[in-house]
Amino acid sequence: MSNERSTVLEVQGMTCPSCIRHVSSALTELDGVGAVEVKLRDGVVVVKHDATQAPIDQLIAALDEAGYASKPREV
Repeated sequence: MSNERSTVLEVQGMTCPSCIRHVSSALTELDGVGAVEVKLRDGVVVVKHDATQAPIDQLIAALDEAGYASKPREV
């Protein structure tokens, strides 16, 4: 059974291509993260991840550690 999901996080402080690399790196280092798409213009990151290995709070903590405040986008 797959627990893969796609989560959209609003990320504050992303301003340049270097930010894209930092954000992508912080998330792809986590076990359970399959893909990361950073949308700099929109200020969001789309993360495909296994919810049991990399829950949303762990994604947020990784971004916080990298220096970016984030929160799940409300649907």
